[in-house]
Amino acid sequence: MARRPQQLPPRTPLASTQIPIAAYVGSAEHKAKRWWGGLPQAYVGPSGAATRPKKQKTTVCPLVNVADRALATQWVRAALSAGQYRYLEADQDFPSRIWYREGETGQLWIGYCINSTQGQYKGWPVEEEDHIAVFGSVARSCR
Repeated sequence: MARRPQQLPPRTPLASTQIPIAAYVGSAEHKAKRWWGGLPQAYVGPSGAATRPKKQKTTVCPLVNVADRALATQWVRAALSAGQYRYLEADQDFPSRIWYREGETGQLWIGYCINSTQGQYKGWPVEEEDHIAVFGSVARSCR
C-alpha cells in the first residue's frame, strides 16, 4: 500500500479549550446491534463477516450503550490530548483521524471526525496493520 503523505502544512496542537468539546457520537454504519442512535446499518452474516448496503466489508463497533459512548468520548479526548492525530488538508478545527490504544487490553481504536468544527467522531477497533495503513509504521503523536 502506498504511504500517505505527511500532513502539510504542520498545524499547531489543539488548544486546551477545544479538547473538552470533542465527543464520540458513533455511526449506524458500524453498528450491528441497536445502539443509542437507533437501528444498526451493519449486518453480520452466518460467516461472521460484516457487511452493509453498497459495501463489501465493514468494521463493526461493539459500543452500543450510553456507558460505552462515555468511555469512547474519554478515549477521543485522550487521543487529542496526547497528539495522536493526523490532520488532512481540508480539516477545520479538529483533525480528521485520531488513534488510541487502550491501556488494559492494548486494543487499538481509530476515530474519524464526522464534524470538524464541533469535534464529533465515530470510531471502531482495528488491528495493528490497519493502524499502520492510516498512520504509518511508527505510532507517534503530533506533539
